[in-house]
Amino acid sequence: MATKKKEVSTKKKEDSTKKKTAVEPVEKKVEEKEVKVQETKDIKEPIKEVKEEKKEVKEVKKTKKHLLVNIFCIILFIVSLISFTFNVINSTSIFSLISSLVITIFTIVFVVVSITYKRNSKKMILVGSILLIGYFALSMFNPSSPISFNGVPNFTNKSVTEVMKWANKNSVTINQEYEYSDMIPEYRIISQNIKSGTSLGNVKEITVSVSEGANPSKEIIVPSMIGWDTERVLKFIKNNFLSNVLVEFIQSDMAKDTVINQSASGNLKRDDEIKLTFSLGEGETLGIVNLIDFTDKSKFEVEFYMKQNQLKYKFEEEFSSKIKRGYAVKQSIAAGEKVNVNDTEIVVTISKGPEIKVPDLKKLDIASITEWAINNKVKLNFSDSYDDTIKKNGIISTSVKEGDIIEQGTVVKVVLSRGNLKMPSFESLEEFYEWANKYNIKYEEAHEFSDSVEAGKVISYSYKTGTVIKNGDSIKVVISDGVKRSVPSVVGLSKNNACGKLEDAGLNCSVAYRNSSETKDKVLSQSISAGSEVSNGTTVVISVSNGYTPPTPQPTPAPVQPTCNKVTVWIDGSHIKAGDASGTCSAIKNAYSSLKFSCSYTSEGEYVGALVNSDAIDGNTFSTCDTVTLKIRNQ
Repeated sequence: MATKKKEVSTKKKEDSTKKKTAVEPVEKKVEEKEVKVQETKDIKEPIKEVKEEKKEVKEVKKTKKHLLVNIFCIILFIVSLISFTFNVINSTSIFSLISSLVITIFTIVFVVVSITYKRNSKKMILVGSILLIGYFALSMFNPSSPISFNGVPNFTNKSVTEVMKWANKNSVTINQEYEYSDMIPEYRIISQNIKSGTSLGNVKEITVSVSEGANPSKEIIVPSMIGWDTERVLKFIKNNFLSNVLVEFIQSDMAKDTVINQSASGNLKRDDEIKLTFSLGEGETLGIVNLIDFTDKSKFEVEFYMKQNQLKYKFEEEFSSKIKRGYAVKQSIAAGEKVNVNDTEIVVTISKGPEIKVPDLKKLDIASITEWAINNKVKLNFSDSYDDTIKKNGIISTSVKEGDIIEQGTVVKVVLSRGNLKMPSFESLEEFYEWANKYNIKYEEAHEFSDSVEAGKVISYSYKTGTVIKNGDSIKVVISDGVKRSVPSVVGLSKNNACGKLEDAGLNCSVAYRNSSETKDKVLSQSISAGSEVSNGTTVVISVSNGYTPPTPQPTPAPVQPTCNKVTVWIDGSHIKAGDASGTCSAIKNAYSSLKFSCSYTSEGEYVGALVNSDAIDGNTFSTCDTVTLKIRNQ
C-alpha cells in the first residue's frame, strides 16, 4: 500500500515536472515575441519620425510653390485692372469697352479660383497666369491697341490745354481747326485726324477739331408757336440757340402775352429771321411799370421785356469782368423804380466780356498761349514756318501785339517756328515743289543735258541733304533735259525721208500738211531750226506740201443799197376801227403797204381803236426805208 502511494506520488511529481517543462517554452516564446514587438516598435518609431519629417519637408516645398503661384495671380489681378482702366479712358467704341470688361471679369474669377484651389499641384494655374499677364502686356504695348502706353490717346472731349501739354511732352505738332458742335462744349476736342493708339513713331503732327459751341447756321425744325405763352417761347429760343428772333407786341382780342402771328416755321437755320407777334390784350394799356433788374439777363431777354411793356430803351456796350458777354451789366434806372410807358428812355449797358490786354505772346510756349486763349475765350489760328533764329515751337509772330485790347471771340493768328530748315531728301521733283510751296521756300531752276539722268528728273540741288538753309536763302535745283540731240535739216526732203532722218537723230516727227504748189509730200519747213540742241525724244513738226494750190478768190460784190422813196400818209375814217385796236393797225398798214409800220398800244386816247399820235402821222411824209410807229389805244 505504501509502495503504491509512493508510486502515485512519484508519478505526480513527474507530471508536475512535465507540465513545468511544457510551460517554460511557451513563456519563453511569449517573452521572445514581446521582445520582437518591442524591437519592431523601436524600429517603426524612427521610421515614422523620418516619414513625418519628409512630410513636413514636402509641405514646406508645397507652401513655397503655392506662394509663387499666388504672387503671379496677384500680379495678374493688378495688370488686368490697369488694362481695364486705360481702356475706359481711351476706348473709342462700345465693343472694345465691353470686350475689356469681359476679359477683366474672367481674370478676376480666375485669380480668386486659383488662390482658393486646394490641390497639391498648381502648375497649370501658374502657366495660365503667365499667359494672361503676357496677353495684357502685349495689348498695352501694342501700337494699334487703344490702351497702348506709347500710342496716340483719344482726345475727344479733352480740353485744348491738355492736348497741347501732351503734344509738347511728346514733341508732336498740333494743328487746330475750329468747328461748331451742339454736343461738345466750347474749346474742347471734337475729333482728331490720327486714330487713337497709333504709334508715336509714325506721328509728326496731329490736326484736332476744336468746338466753337452750337452752330448758329444749323438747320432745325421750328414748329408753329401760335398760341404759345411768352415763357414757353423764350425757353424754346434758348434751348435751340435761335439767334435772329424779332418780336413785337400789338393790341388784340387774343389772350395777353401769347403768339398771334409767326413769319416762318418748318426747316429753318438758327440764324434765319423769325418774327413773332404777341398780343397785348384787348384795349389794355400800360401807364406805369415797376422796372425789373436786368443784370445777368441776355440782350434778347431785355429787349423782349421792353417791347412787352411798351418801354423806350437804348443799348450801350462796355467791358465787364463780372458779367458774361452779351448780358446786361447795368441800367440807367434802378430796378423797382416806376417808369412811365413811352415817356422815359431806359439805357441798358450790355457786357462785351472782360477787357483782354494782350501779353507778350512771343515769350509764351504753345501750351501757355493756348491756356491764355481758352481762359479769355480767344480763338487761335496756328500756322508754322521754318526759322533759324527761333527754336522749334517758339512763336515767330502773332496778329496782335503786346498791350493791345481785344474782345472775347477775337481770332489771333500765331506763326510757330519749325526750327532750322534742313534740306530733306526728295524722291521726285514734284515732291520738292510741294514741300517748297508749302513752306514758302525760295527756289530757282536750271536745266542741263545729261546722258545719265532722265529728262525731267533732278540732277542736283544746291544744298545737300541735312544742310541747314538760312532764312531767305534760295535753293537752286538743276533739272535734266535728257540726252543732248542736234536737230538735222530736213527741208526739201520727202516726208518719209525727213521723218526717218529725225528718228535716227533720236527725235520724234510730227507732220502738218498745208496748201502748196510744191511737189506733194515735200517738206516745206520745220518747227525747230537745224543745228538746235534739244532733248532726246523732242518732237519736231514738219510742214509738208499737199500739192494743191487753191484758186484765187474773187472779190465779193458790194451790197446793193435799197432805194428809199417818200410817201405822205393821210388818215381818214376808213383807217380807224372803233373798238378794234388791231383793226386800226391793219387798216393803215394795208393802205400804205410801201411803208414799214410798228403798232404800239396804250390806255390813253378817247376810245379803243383811236390813233393817239394822229398829229404825228396824218399829213406827214415818211421814207420807205424808215419804220413809222402807230400809237393806238387798246383798253
